[in-house]
Amino acid sequence: MRAFLAAAILAAPALASAGDPTCQGRLSGTVTGTFTCDAAVVESKDGEATFVVQARDPIPGVPAYAPGAFRLPRPVRAGTYTLDDLGMGKASVAAEGGTLFTATKTTGLRGEVLLTLRSAARDPKTPGAWIVHGTYRARLVPAGDGKQGEVIVEASF
Repeated sequence: MRAFLAAAILAAPALASAGDPTCQGRLSGTVTGTFTCDAAVVESKDGEATFVVQARDPIPGVPAYAPGAFRLPRPVRAGTYTLDDLGMGKASVAAEGGTLFTATKTTGLRGEVLLTLRSAARDPKTPGAWIVHGTYRARLVPAGDGKQGEVIVEASF
């Protein structure tokens, strides 16, 4: 999982050129705020495709957040995907006070994800990048026992 997330982070330069500059996101529930973002699909050297929503700026009062990165089934195409359909990935939000909220797919599932790609086209300017338009919604739950609440991450791109 760490290698996967590292690859998604390394894809960030492709997002800056491939992502739609109108990507807007919102956190609601236990943690709230709005953010601008970049959203794209990036391909690794081994041919894996990963959908990534990367925030551009911090949110005041939110210690850390990563809206989401999940592997997509191949071939890349428009459609609706749930956490069951997606490959490995993670979305996370840290709340003040130390609670970590996540939606993940590793050896098991945690939380919920709904990704709708209205369109997906190769970026002619950036090899291995796709320009995508659609919506993303993840319901994040506390990662630790005994914690309460949930965080909804939404992005439109």
